[in-house]
Amino acid sequence: MGRRKVSITSDRNDKWSQLRGALKKVLTKGQYDLWIAPLHFLGLQDGTLLLGCRNNFHIQWLRERLEEKIKKVMKTVLPEAHSIQYEIISEDLDDPEDDVEEDARGESEEQNRSNIPRQISFQDLLQLRPSPFNPRFTFDHFVVGECNHLAYASSMAIATGHSFHVSSVYLLSDSGLGKSHLSHAVGNYVIRRNPRLRVRYVTAEQFANEMIAAIKKDKMDIFKRKYREDCDILLLERVEFLGGKQKIQSELIYTIDELLDRGKKIVCTGTKLPRDIPGLHEELRSRLSGVLLAPIDHPDFETRLKILQKKAALERVNIPPRVLEYLAGTIEGDVRKLESCLVGLVAKSNILNTPIDLSLARDVAMTVLDRLPKVNISLIQDLVCEAFRISKEDLVSPSRKKNVALARKIAFYLCREYTKETYQSIGEAFCRNHSTVIYGVKSVQQALDSGKHGTIQKHVDFLSRKLKTRCALGPF
Repeated sequence: MGRRKVSITSDRNDKWSQLRGALKKVLTKGQYDLWIAPLHFLGLQDGTLLLGCRNNFHIQWLRERLEEKIKKVMKTVLPEAHSIQYEIISEDLDDPEDDVEEDARGESEEQNRSNIPRQISFQDLLQLRPSPFNPRFTFDHFVVGECNHLAYASSMAIATGHSFHVSSVYLLSDSGLGKSHLSHAVGNYVIRRNPRLRVRYVTAEQFANEMIAAIKKDKMDIFKRKYREDCDILLLERVEFLGGKQKIQSELIYTIDELLDRGKKIVCTGTKLPRDIPGLHEELRSRLSGVLLAPIDHPDFETRLKILQKKAALERVNIPPRVLEYLAGTIEGDVRKLESCLVGLVAKSNILNTPIDLSLARDVAMTVLDRLPKVNISLIQDLVCEAFRISKEDLVSPSRKKNVALARKIAFYLCREYTKETYQSIGEAFCRNHSTVIYGVKSVQQALDSGKHGTIQKHVDFLSRKLKTRCALGPF
């Protein structure tokens, strides 16, 4: 079906501009940039506002998440409009900001007919895959402040492709300040906007392990094709792991060169400047130093307060402003520490059946600052044994019973996710060799990525919550 012919006047174009401006004030920057800015104004017909969207996912998100807010603003700016209708439009249209000027000049009927809506084809459905990215890590959920504005903007530029000057970026920060959040946000945005794009997300350690396995199995051609020819955006985390690994670095240098030569995009993350990573090859140091460096600093008070407010809103928890201000002023560490404090506050309030007030906030804050237990292998083993109702002896024994084997694999996975222990040290704690741990972690990750193993997903989610809660609560 062709694009609907609508009557568009200059006055209505002005009102659409006013509507966009009003929405920009009431929505977060992430909501506006991701979902409102790309909209095309198709006109107003019989009291219905017609908007052009990129795809069905765009339409679904607007209907479920933002339509009520749009209608509320619409009543003030466009009182003659009482409903909204969405249409999928061709992705090669000009920027939607130009629609108002185009239509004001009066497009010809032939031009309108040429903008045929793009329908999802059977091939599109074949290419849709479960997202490998954390669904909570989106641009919409990222709090932007002075400490991270450049990192946010450059990541958005990579994801949207709106800037021809940003093809690669190096996100630099200490642990827990949002590097992985932005990396996942790029992936989430790209695969939802255009599932055809091939996004490769990998940690430096995983890249190294894949390459070693490819060499052993004589499959380096497949490995190279995956990260060079079959890759549109490479998301490479924890670059500092590559220090001293010369062969891995050489392969990465060739991969980076080929991707950039073909106009592809790269996002790297690290806790150190390339020049400060010991054992880094001079050529790789040069490549990484030549990309856009986007540091993320520790959040200031205003940003910490916004993070707590957003987290509380997402969790649908009503916390008094004075309590949020106290926590923002007291917890000056990374974002994870802020979130742990909020989790502990809500959990302690529910467990003790007491209201959330300054007194409770002080108790939890002191726990986070002074007595927060460290996440280690032993703590994870205890929680897994408790959840699966098995003994620690069973967990580290040679037993291959289904329940014990599953518990052991999930414990391996949690140890890799929540500690900095190596495969070797994890294996020693479980009386296993490092290859067994690698296999276990990989099998759990594949199960989570496929979305077909609900039981494993439930266990991992439950134990992750328990782990965070246990560390946030501390002693009563």
